[in-house]
Amino acid sequence: MDCIFKLRAHLEVTWNISRDCIVADSGLGKEKFISSMLFVSLTHCDSIQILLEKRHFASAYALMRPLLETTYRAVWLNKCATEKQVMLRIEKDDWQNKSAWHHAQEIESKTGNAPILSKIWSDSRKLLHSYSHGGNQNAFRQLGDENWVTPNIPDEEIFQLSQVVALMIFVVCNELIELSENQDHIDTLEQLSNQIQQWAFNKSSQGTQKSCAPA
Repeated sequence: MDCIFKLRAHLEVTWNISRDCIVADSGLGKEKFISSMLFVSLTHCDSIQILLEKRHFASAYALMRPLLETTYRAVWLNKCATEKQVMLRIEKDDWQNKSAWHHAQEIESKTGNAPILSKIWSDSRKLLHSYSHGGNQNAFRQLGDENWVTPNIPDEEIFQLSQVVALMIFVVCNELIELSENQDHIDTLEQLSNQIQQWAFNKSSQGTQKSCAPA
């Protein structure tokens, strides 16, 4: 339960920051296009939080793949893509069969960051495909005891989903600030990072998680 409400607090902070991040356009439309993609990602994060709070877990899981793909593509465009590659995506929506896995690897190679994005994708790719395309995984998670049709998702899985959403919130916030070159929110971004780290990726705090799902 607590992790879901923490996501809402992070989202409110990030929405407030996004309103101040006016993106300077280079003339190609690149910055505006990437910012629009990040807006879509943030909307997915917001929607997943609402769905989790309402116990609509099937729909929350179904949004995970578009959340990751949109976020990875936006970060890749901002940090890795050439001008020609950017225009190909803007003008023709041609992603040249590059998967989220490829985007994650290129981002991590370019930035030198730990392979967190690629690990999230590789660990969950098969499940994400099933969730988004009407496979059996979401259906199985709606069968409770004695075959009652009701959400039957362990708290651990809800916490893991919340971890990923929290990380994507931070990634979106960081990219928006970078694109806008607005330094006014650097301290707020650092606070957001510390808050997410404290509950989502601190092993001692994870051990105290009782229940993430609303009763």
